[in-house]
Amino acid sequence: MESANKRHNRRRNSQRGSELLAGLLALLILIPFFVVIIDISWGVFIKVSLQHAVREGVRFAVTSQVSAASGGGNLGHIDSIKGVVTRYAGNILRGQEDKIKVEFFDGTTLNPDTGATRNRGRNVVMVSVEGYQYNPILSLGLIEGWWKTEVRRNPAIVITVHAADQMESCPMGTCAPL
Repeated sequence: MESANKRHNRRRNSQRGSELLAGLLALLILIPFFVVIIDISWGVFIKVSLQHAVREGVRFAVTSQVSAASGGGNLGHIDSIKGVVTRYAGNILRGQEDKIKVEFFDGTTLNPDTGATRNRGRNVVMVSVEGYQYNPILSLGLIEGWWKTEVRRNPAIVITVHAADQMESCPMGTCAPL
């Protein structure tokens, strides 16, 4: 007769790789799950950061301020607004600064104003970042429903944010040069 100790050792030897296999299967499920959570979090962070940056650009714009140029003198009003948006966006807009748009609209009709004094008081200024491309690590696309999910080859997600407000009257009656 076998002793109880020998039977226990034989059973333990036959189950030796099962813990490793269970751990690997759990990791196969958990790692993509964590990658998707990080991707979604980073995408939300980018959108919120860009929205904050354009909001700060509008706050700067309505006061008709201009920033100092690095070589002396002052930047124009539009370049100053774009500089504020770039500064508040951090490194998110690096290489995509051309996505920043500054537009002015007539304060009563809301038609686009492209005149030389478009930044005058009571006009509306709209600052936006249009077409910013975010490339997630893992991009899944749905085709016809959840049962036909595929990994997309071109995973870029396009983000657009806007902010607008009415311009204050120009200080001393003279608006900043565009």
